[in-house]
Amino acid sequence: MIRHFRKACCIFLFLFAFRSSYAQTGIGILSKEETDSLIVNYCRELNQIYFNKPLAKKITDTLQKKLKAGQFYKVERLTNHLSLLLRKLTNDIHFYIGINSPANNTPASTEAAPEIKMGGLTEVKLINNNIGYIKWNEFIADDNSFQQIIAALQFVKGCKYLLFDISQCPGGDGRMGGFMARHLFEDNDYQDVLRKKCTGEKEWHQSEVPYNYSGGPKFYDIPVYVITSKNTASAAEYFALIMQETKRGTILGDTTAGAGNPITMVTFGNYFAYIPICEIITKDGKSIESKGVVPDVKLTNSDLIKETIEYIKSHPY
Repeated sequence: MIRHFRKACCIFLFLFAFRSSYAQTGIGILSKEETDSLIVNYCRELNQIYFNKPLAKKITDTLQKKLKAGQFYKVERLTNHLSLLLRKLTNDIHFYIGINSPANNTPASTEAAPEIKMGGLTEVKLINNNIGYIKWNEFIADDNSFQQIIAALQFVKGCKYLLFDISQCPGGDGRMGGFMARHLFEDNDYQDVLRKKCTGEKEWHQSEVPYNYSGGPKFYDIPVYVITSKNTASAAEYFALIMQETKRGTILGDTTAGAGNPITMVTFGNYFAYIPICEIITKDGKSIESKGVVPDVKLTNSDLIKETIEYIKSHPY
C-alpha cells in the first residue's frame, strides 16, 4: 500500500542550450586573434578566482605553452577542447568553458521547464505503511522550502524506516542538507564531518551550515536509507556522504557524480566559465571530487526503489 503526500509528481529539468558564435568561419574555428584573446582572458579569471593558486599558475603555464606552440589554433569547438583539458589537469569535473548565446539571435522558447515544488521534493509517500519515502530532486533553501520539508516529515512521522531518493538530484543549496540533517541527528557531531576552504582563505573551517533548532518531527532512532546514482551531484552528494561517514544511514545505488567543489560562473567577452572557488574535504582529509560517494550497497535492478525495499526487508535493523 502506498499513500501519497501529494499526488502530482513534478520533474525538474536542466536545459542547456549552447549556440555557436563563430561567425567568421561558420565551422566553429576561431581566428588566431580570437584564440589568443580567449586563452589570455581565461587565464586572468582563473588566477583571480580559482581556490588553488599554485595549480592555477601551473594551468596558466600549460595553456600559454600550448598556445605558443600553436596547439589551440584551427581547433574546432575549442571551448569543448579546453574544458576537457582543464578537467584532466585538475581532476575536477566542474571546469567548463562555454559560449554566450547572442541576445535576440534566437527567439526564446515558450516552453518552460516544469517547476520543482515542495521545497525541492517531488514525491513523498508511505510504502507498505512503514517506509517513509522522500524523493528529493533539488536542494532549495528558503523559508518556504523549510516549511515544505517540515510538512513532508510530518506526513511520514511514525514510519519504521526513512528512505531518501536523491538518485536524480544534481544538488543545489547545501544549507538544505544541513536543515534536513537537523531532524536526523540528536547531537551535533555531523556538523563537523566536512571542512571547507575557499579562495583567499588560509584556514579550513566548518562546511556544514548548522541548524540547531527546527520545529519539525525528529527521526533520531529511525533507520535511514539513501538512494544515489551517477546523477547525484554536489550538495546531494555531501548529504549522502555525511550519512555514510557518521554511519547514520545506508547508501544504496551507484557511485555519485563526484562533483563536490563549489563553483562560480564568470563571463569574459563572448564566453563564460565555471571555476571552483572552494574545496571541501572530510575531517580525515577525504575528497569526493572526481571520485564520488561509493554506495554501501550496489543496486543493479532498473527499479531502484523496489530493490531498496527488498534490501530493507531482508536486513532488519
